Amino acid sequence: MNPDILAKMDAFALERLADFVPDKVFDSHVHLYDEHFTTYYAKNKTADALECFDWERYQKDMQSILPGRTIHANIISYPDKHMASDVAKRNAGDAFTIAQLEKDSLSVGEIMVLPTDTVEELEKRLTHPRIKGFKCYHLLAKQDGPTFQCQTDEFLPESAWEVANARGMVITLHMVRDAALSDPDNLNYITTMAKRYPNATLILAHAARSFASWTGFEAVEQIAHLDNVWYDFSAVCESPAMFQILRKAGHSRCMWGTDYPISQWRGKCLSLGSGFQWLYEKELEAIKAPGAWHIATETLMALRQAADMANLTPAQVEDVFYNNATRLFHGK
Repeated sequence: MNPDILAKMDAFALERLADFVPDKVFDSHVHLYDEHFTTYYAKNKTADALECFDWERYQKDMQSILPGRTIHANIISYPDKHMASDVAKRNAGDAFTIAQLEKDSLSVGEIMVLPTDTVEELEKRLTHPRIKGFKCYHLLAKQDGPTFQCQTDEFLPESAWEVANARGMVITLHMVRDAALSDPDNLNYITTMAKRYPNATLILAHAARSFASWTGFEAVEQIAHLDNVWYDFSAVCESPAMFQILRKAGHSRCMWGTDYPISQWRGKCLSLGSGFQWLYEKELEAIKAPGAWHIATETLMALRQAADMANLTPAQVEDVFYNNATRLFHGK
């Protein structure tokens, strides 16, 4: 990609976002990790996924996207498929996340939960007061082979719900299955568990995984009444699902996020047919595209459109970027 063209594109985005993004933001979906991870993404996506992505690097990288902003974050333990067979790797993830929390007093974190975890095991791992919840991921599901069509309870144990409910904590869910939120099994699971555990907050990552925008757009109304179901808008590059969530569920349970470090790649996720397609630099070069924004910028531009269509006030935009997260994680 031509550096001059990219610089012009980035300058255009910065100008468009200057009066939209508040001075103080809370990133609801950040993955920090060091070189001990041998991750799925390291093998499949980017050569520098084995580098150390710590709090200092996150802050530096984000200043190129949102210069001059004060940024706090929900630091989520990175999902590594090897954690299922190597408890030491998961423990290392816990330790690294906690170490990053010591660098910013307003940031919080989530630790990885395995499908076999018991209540007692999870309780023992809650050793830091700013660990506010649990992250689950389909690559850790209780089955062999591909996991993209598995049921949520195959990778999110009820023990996590029990602990989250007892302690008023959160669970961040990146749901799978082709239809995402429009899948009847996913809808039934979310409704059942949110009602069974009303003191736990379920965060549906990626605008309820609306990478295919129709999946969230068509289904969010069916769970909009569930007050303990929230949404982060991380890594979603199109506005329709975000707009529908803002319209149907209201802005007060919505949070901006980046999915860092994926946010730093140049590319975009597009709805395509009944599914979606990620376009990274290799794909963009193949179609001779002049360039692409960073995924974080794509998300911000899409959110700007959604907020405008939903007629959000500046105060409500500030809620999405900061106040909602601090209320959820700090009770403020």
